[in-house]
Amino acid sequence: MSRPDRCRPAASPLFLAMAFAMGLAGSAGAAPAEDYIAARDKAVAALAAAEKGGATPEDLEKRDAAARKALEQKMSALLGPLQLKGLTASFSPATLLDGNIESGGPDGLLFADKDFTTRVLVSPEPVFANWLAAQAKHENAAPALGQGIAAATGSEEFYTLAIGAEAAFSRYMELPVTAAAGETASAALGLFSQDISANTLPDAVVVTRVANGRVAVATTNVKLPIKSLPVCDKAWKATTAKAEALRTAAEKSKKQDDPRWEEANKADVDASNAFRACFAKEAQGQPVLAAAVKRAETLLATARGN
Repeated sequence: MSRPDRCRPAASPLFLAMAFAMGLAGSAGAAPAEDYIAARDKAVAALAAAEKGGATPEDLEKRDAAARKALEQKMSALLGPLQLKGLTASFSPATLLDGNIESGGPDGLLFADKDFTTRVLVSPEPVFANWLAAQAKHENAAPALGQGIAAATGSEEFYTLAIGAEAAFSRYMELPVTAAAGETASAALGLFSQDISANTLPDAVVVTRVANGRVAVATTNVKLPIKSLPVCDKAWKATTAKAEALRTAAEKSKKQDDPRWEEANKADVDASNAFRACFAKEAQGQPVLAAAVKRAETLLATARGN
């Protein structure tokens, strides 16, 4: 999990307004968003060249910090004055050094609370779309990532990459949230984890909002009025028992390439999917759904900012 100390105090409205005015000047003949993307690509290439040329880790860190500071000013100019209640902002991604896990995040301002449990990534729509298109080109990327922002939000991988903080998102169910005039919004209830979700109850809501040329992707914790779902646990245990039986048989064979190892892993995934499908069905019309929707609506309001 990423550390809360990554977040720096948000820039003042005066600074953001000044940066916005400066950013409008941009490069001659280039739109502000295109100017930012070009500057980012140039910075990444320069860092890669320095690393290839034998620059020390200390030197690379200094170069990275300087490049990110310059890009942060451009980003603030693109977004304009922006404050999210109770959250402080830092520049995303956390590094531009290619190959570092934190270099893959979307470009924008990442707003977070002190515990890093509520996070809102805000990015100019053209810049975010450029990042998303790059993610779609990666090997084994979810097809939805290459179909635009609206389609991408239906993929678990979207939230893992955009706001996951090094944890994978498991979607349990869509949540009906009300979009305001001039915006599109979607939400889901799920779980961020570095392991398979198994029969763990969801504890996070995610929201995506597109409006006024900005994309906001957000998550926060949610406490549901439920401790277990026996009927869903039963469905999960039945498939889990199959996985354990396959592993036991594979162990006895003493063959690392025994196909039952892979079959057992697939059975674990099937068990997790069965639990989530059961949860989505059982939650309909129950207090658990109302609580999740209420939390998602609150998060959507936060993502709207000032």
